[in-house]
Amino acid sequence: MSGTTVGSDCSAMQGIHLTTDSLKTAATLSSGDGRHNADWPTAFPPELAERGTLVQTRPGQPLPLSLAGQETVFFVRMATLLFRLTFADGLRQGVTLLYPGDVFRSAFAPAGSASSLVSLSSGEVLRYRYDAFSELLEANRDARRYFDRAVARQSARQAIHLAAVGQLDSTQRLISFLVELATQIGVPASEGRIVFEMPLSRSEVAEYLGLNADTLSRIMSRLRAEGLLTQPDRHTVFVGDLNALSALSPASALLMSLRRPNEATPDAARA
Repeated sequence: MSGTTVGSDCSAMQGIHLTTDSLKTAATLSSGDGRHNADWPTAFPPELAERGTLVQTRPGQPLPLSLAGQETVFFVRMATLLFRLTFADGLRQGVTLLYPGDVFRSAFAPAGSASSLVSLSSGEVLRYRYDAFSELLEANRDARRYFDRAVARQSARQAIHLAAVGQLDSTQRLISFLVELATQIGVPASEGRIVFEMPLSRSEVAEYLGLNADTLSRIMSRLRAEGLLTQPDRHTVFVGDLNALSALSPASALLMSLRRPNEATPDAARA
């Protein structure tokens, strides 16, 4: 891959936005819509990967969302990112999580807001100036279709998250979140289990789900006592039976339908 590797340089934070056209089509381009599955690529086009600047991330690293005042676009190769909005009174809220295969444009936050994009894990993202990225999309039909489908999937996940926080009880919210993590960043483990690293701290999970931190701890303890989860340490989570866990939240079926494709990254595309 060509491109420059950059570290943790920071500049003034702006927001994100995907495209107006992409947002308009989000409802019809979800991965559960079989009419599009054969036509919409799951692999990030290698031509785009070769033109991006590779950014190595570390946990807690803010990603600068402008380059000399210009909009940027990110493609998540191997990392989990959090977009967070901070209000005028200092109240902050995690808005959405981004996983490998996701794409991200830097005009999504309200103008003038205190927003940030933070890497929650060590990994890699590809960064582009938006004007150059737009030219690449115009010249590459597969790139445009990948970008639009990625936006659709992300919009669908965010809609489920907002509905869960607004309508589900505390246990169902947490279970929905765990199912999302298992299907987006989980990997097979022994005895049919799925394992993933918890990308957020307890207080960050509580913030993201609109829960009290003590309530969150009690629910996690109950899920462990019931054998649905095991945690050898505070960061590592094993799900023994994903179907059994999923059955406890009405949002799970929708989240399972948005399971991340195995071919989401440039590495997989070249394999």
